[in-house]
Amino acid sequence: MSDEISDLRLRAEEMLQKQLETLDKIQPADVQRLVHELRVHQIELEMQNDELRRTQQELEASREKYFDFYDLAPVGYVFINEKGIVLDSNLTAASMLSQERSYLVGQPFTRLIFREDQNIYYRCHKKLVETRENQICRIRMLKKDGNPLWVRINIGIAQSIGGPTKFRAVIIDISERKQVDEKLSQVMEELTRSNEELEKFAYVASHDLQEPLRMVSNFARLLENRYKGKLDQDADDFINFAVEGANRMQRLITDLLAYSRVGRRGNEFKEVSYEAALDHALSNLKAVVEQSGAVVTREPLPVVMGDESQLAQLFQNLIGNAVKFCKDGPPLIHVSSERRGNEWVFSVHDNGIGIAPEYCERIFLIFQRLHGRQEYPGTGIGLAICRKVVERHGGRIWVESAPGSGSTFYFTIPVKKEIKP
Repeated sequence: MSDEISDLRLRAEEMLQKQLETLDKIQPADVQRLVHELRVHQIELEMQNDELRRTQQELEASREKYFDFYDLAPVGYVFINEKGIVLDSNLTAASMLSQERSYLVGQPFTRLIFREDQNIYYRCHKKLVETRENQICRIRMLKKDGNPLWVRINIGIAQSIGGPTKFRAVIIDISERKQVDEKLSQVMEELTRSNEELEKFAYVASHDLQEPLRMVSNFARLLENRYKGKLDQDADDFINFAVEGANRMQRLITDLLAYSRVGRRGNEFKEVSYEAALDHALSNLKAVVEQSGAVVTREPLPVVMGDESQLAQLFQNLIGNAVKFCKDGPPLIHVSSERRGNEWVFSVHDNGIGIAPEYCERIFLIFQRLHGRQEYPGTGIGLAICRKVVERHGGRIWVESAPGSGSTFYFTIPVKKEIKP
């Protein structure tokens, strides 16, 4: 080794000697120019060194900033090699699992996943390898104490130049959202059960009330037939009140039964011609339509899946209301439909008295009335039945109206099966 150093020194001295011999032949003016150039180069080198130092400092600051963002990000980052071993993890991922980062590195990633959910991750990873597209799965990971942590994992291929493929898993804690979803699901189950119990109660109560009410109504009519005009005016008024109250209660119970039967005694869905459902409704309203002079027009209506008897009842209630709430001139009613995306939008337009905007939601609630019984008869259940029928068919119902400008009732029915009219 020392011989090589000595040889290198001899070669360097020989090169320096040759350079000195060359310098002896250079004129003084050339030497001055050369010295000037050397000084300029020296200054340039010093400036470049300063720039390099500043760049290095900026790189160090950016590197520190990157690792701060990486380690303290609100989501967990885990890098995994082709064999499924964790190569690196940020502090957030370790904190999620209540582990030290050093523990995660070197572990098989699946060891950190709840056993029952490992197949979900395997399928997700397999699809990623096949499609090269990011995949998302919702699974439970294991915390240090053995408790599960609900997470959403977005796994993709990490960008790398050369070398083996690496995978990047972005882990988001969704445990709170999962708890909210579970509570919401429980509430929905309880609400469904409560609605079923209320429907059952309404049906049983209204059904059981029929007989005693029928008896009260019959005896009230007997009193009216036998003693009307034979007693004083007060007695006649009392009998009239009893008969009217019994009749009103009878109509109310009948409508309540109809409301409770929408969900309990609905028919199985089948192909339904809305033309036929509308004809059925108009047949039931024939006397009312003729008496009022109403004119009902229509556009071609589709054939979709549904309960024909309930859809006929829906049209009957909407058209019946249009006839009832019309003061000036004969009622003019137009029925139409339009396909919008994956649903049919039906409309029933009238030239009635209209509805103030603040009441457009209230009218669909059960027993809600905007007018006195003396002005417009009814129990306030008809539109509630309409909403229940539409919701059973997976749609929604609303009204657009203004006082004195008529009303247009809209309802939607999803296109569950493509059927030509």
